[in-house]
Amino acid sequence: MLNRLSAHSYPSGSCGVGFVCNIDGKKSREIVRLGIEAVRNLTHRGAVGADGITGDGAGVLFQVPLDFFSREIDRLAFKISRIENLAVGVFFLRGNVEKGIELILKERGLRPIGWRVVPTDDEALGKAALSTKPIIKQILIDTEAIKPAERDRMLYIAGRVIENTYDDSVYVCSLSSKTIVYKGMLVATHLDHFYPDLKSDLLESALCVFHQRFSTNTFPDWTLAQPFRILAHNGEINTIWGNRNWIKATETDLYHEVFGDDMESIKPVLSSSESDSASLDRISELLYFAGFSLEHALNLCIPPAWECCEFPADEHRRNAEAFFEYQSFLMKPWDGPAAVVFTDGSTVGAHLDRNGLRPLRFVLTEDGLLVAGSETGMIDLAGRRVIRKDRLGPGDTLSADLIRGEVRHTDEIIDGLSRQKPYRDWTDQHLIKLSAASEERSHSPEDIARKQVAFGYTLEEVMLSMKEMAEKGKEITFSMGDDTPIPSLSEKPQLLFRYFRQRFSQVTNPPIDSIRERMVMSLRMNIGHKKNFLLETPEQARRLRIESPVLLESQIKEIENQSLLTVRIPITFSRTSPSLMPAVRELQKMVIDAVRDGAEIVILSDRDISRENVAVPSLLATAAAFEALRKEGIANRASIIVETGEARDIHHLACLIGYNASAVCPYLAIQTIRDLCGRSFKTSCEEAVTNYRKALEDGML
Repeated sequence: MLNRLSAHSYPSGSCGVGFVCNIDGKKSREIVRLGIEAVRNLTHRGAVGADGITGDGAGVLFQVPLDFFSREIDRLAFKISRIENLAVGVFFLRGNVEKGIELILKERGLRPIGWRVVPTDDEALGKAALSTKPIIKQILIDTEAIKPAERDRMLYIAGRVIENTYDDSVYVCSLSSKTIVYKGMLVATHLDHFYPDLKSDLLESALCVFHQRFSTNTFPDWTLAQPFRILAHNGEINTIWGNRNWIKATETDLYHEVFGDDMESIKPVLSSSESDSASLDRISELLYFAGFSLEHALNLCIPPAWECCEFPADEHRRNAEAFFEYQSFLMKPWDGPAAVVFTDGSTVGAHLDRNGLRPLRFVLTEDGLLVAGSETGMIDLAGRRVIRKDRLGPGDTLSADLIRGEVRHTDEIIDGLSRQKPYRDWTDQHLIKLSAASEERSHSPEDIARKQVAFGYTLEEVMLSMKEMAEKGKEITFSMGDDTPIPSLSEKPQLLFRYFRQRFSQVTNPPIDSIRERMVMSLRMNIGHKKNFLLETPEQARRLRIESPVLLESQIKEIENQSLLTVRIPITFSRTSPSLMPAVRELQKMVIDAVRDGAEIVILSDRDISRENVAVPSLLATAAAFEALRKEGIANRASIIVETGEARDIHHLACLIGYNASAVCPYLAIQTIRDLCGRSFKTSCEEAVTNYRKALEDGML
């Protein structure tokens, strides 16, 4: 167990990340040396074990040093067609799997020329790191038979096949003709001690990405040290469960012509056992080899708060808004505090999350040295003339093209991305939007009262909580502490919602309240068929946009009347039924049949509850419906809307959204508010419903 001596003791505690490069693409030993110097100076941002030497992980990524490997090829008596055809794989191995790896490479036209045991000095490791140390080897590959433009894509496919074949026995640190990774479960000060290779004068590169890890959501592990193959990440992805579920739901439809028959070989795309950063790297890597630039991939996965961004001119703003709105159809945001550094071997850059909660500063010198990282002063720049220094703001991107010698910033990058395709035309032509809510129909007090009894409404809920929300537009404030018995020990029937509690993030975020968060967060939802996110086509924009997941009854009617096929499925069953399970199974079958028949929106409704019909708990119905679709591999084809009389407070709606409802219509709660108007409080019906809805939205936000 690591003792968090460093990062919990100082305000700066969190991962250290950054890069150093020569923007003109000039390779030198100095760039690698400066990268190692920078990560060494970020050691205080990592955690140190009780033995004082085991670390969470540190590493560097730089361009494949051809002179270094040319010497090694001669020393080892290997044969290669030309050194320019070299690709290098760095592996953490457990077991004798080298022959199998070679076979997979050969099947894809890649010729292994030999294995190289990476020299290491175990004195640089603590006991914990040494006890779990893998075999570290490099495989040298001749890519002569593959066209240069296809080499790294084929290496990527081979790497995914290797990892899927050998699971925990093989971890691919890097497998590329452009970049190479040296990393391990150690502290940054011992990096070049553990890897003597890093002291060689033949290691030349025009870029070096570096990372010092502080583990928060996972235990330290050799495979979780960074940099990964594409990026290095400082922060936490708070939405990681939702992101992984999104990828799993859409995975069955994933396809791109550049992968051809190998598409199935690279699935599953993600693993739930890896860290949040590792999952982000895998998705970024997949997008990159599907043709997305890294700037595009990172802005797709970690978009800025585009709904309120200030772009420089009206035309730029409209293009940028259309671009990001279209991207929202492809991917759910990977939200959380994040400073990301990325490279494909010829471009290197950095990107910040929408809140800007992780620092990332950069300096550009007159001689073309660009340094970006978590802190200033990582590298001694004495004797160099600084021509620009700044920091990335929320949602900003910085990118250096080492082939063209260009440094680009957010506005220029987003402007270029937004002009790639006619995103605005696609959105205007295909996106469906709901109109403003209209007057709701009235319901008899007797009918409302019967349903309130059926769904377990209490006088306390109605006259304290719901009344407060309707009158003031705010959730009622209670004193601290809750001595209510947990549901399983309660003597009285409890709603299923009460068995669930908010899952708090294990992160190092500063506290943010919903007032400030409103500046960068949105409740907007896109409903409908979630298509293949590897392709950008006009059909991707054929979705229904709602500004809030809290729907009124009139909006449900409007949704049923628009062009996306909508099917209403009852979530009630006969009171004479022997048990709940047959009703749930029948519900799952109906949902599957509806989606297979083309439904893009499924409304689960308990409106027809009566003396004869009992309602399935809405949370159970929602989870069961989504799970049935997921198992069938069609969960991405339709969105679920829940029309229920059971949900009436923020926690209820949050549970439903958390279990994959796209929107909720709490019809009985709204009818109850209307019924109270003029009798229990003087607020007009429209104002009361608006206030109640606002309280629900603010609470979820």
